[in-house]
Amino acid sequence: MSTVFVVNSPIHTTALEVQDLVIRYGEIAAVNSVSFAARHGEVTAVLGRNGAGKTSTLEACEGLRRATSGSLRVLGTHVADIDNSLRARIGVMLQDGGIAPSARVMSLVRHYCRLYDRGVDPRQLLTQVGLQHRARSTWRRLSGGERQRFSLALALAANPDIAFLDEPTAGVDLDGREMVREIIAGLTAKGCCVVLATHDLDEAERVAQHVVVLHHGKVVLDDSVENLCVGNRRLEDVVREVTR
Repeated sequence: MSTVFVVNSPIHTTALEVQDLVIRYGEIAAVNSVSFAARHGEVTAVLGRNGAGKTSTLEACEGLRRATSGSLRVLGTHVADIDNSLRARIGVMLQDGGIAPSARVMSLVRHYCRLYDRGVDPRQLLTQVGLQHRARSTWRRLSGGERQRFSLALALAANPDIAFLDEPTAGVDLDGREMVREIIAGLTAKGCCVVLATHDLDEAERVAQHVVVLHHGKVVLDDSVENLCVGNRRLEDVVREVTR
């Protein structure tokens, strides 16, 4: 399978810096002084139970949610100062697609590719996510797994230097999961930083090099998968221990 992703960022340099991030909803601190970094050429998995602060953290990094306080730098630039040229290098896959039910697959992918203007061919992109046979379908006619792969395609239309993926394999069948893993591996091989939030700890262990675990809005674990899974330990067991 050919790839359309070309990334010029240096391997293993910092792509995302989160420092003392706080996000409040009224009196509730959903994210409470969170700090971590993610590097080019690696997958950083942000893990935790429901309500741990994963999605709020990613949305702040993406510029979609205002932080109460703290510092966020994406590709070396403070998130508040990101302009259109830099935003075009950032791929975002939201937890909920936010796509009009009547939107047609090929039309929207073509629109995103033109909008980002990063040299991605829409037909090749649809083939890469296994939706070439659904090009004329509408969003409402896609299965749950197909919708996830479609949302991933829209994020990849950016030919990203950093990609934020929220639950990229949720509802995806085994073949689709393998396809998503291959796409993520292709991104990191070209130097892209992938930051993903997931509840699927087995999937995180398969694809991630770096893990950040949130619990009640705080970082309780920040380490490499290699260090955490020494001696045949499972990532799932490690995460359960620190989030009891």
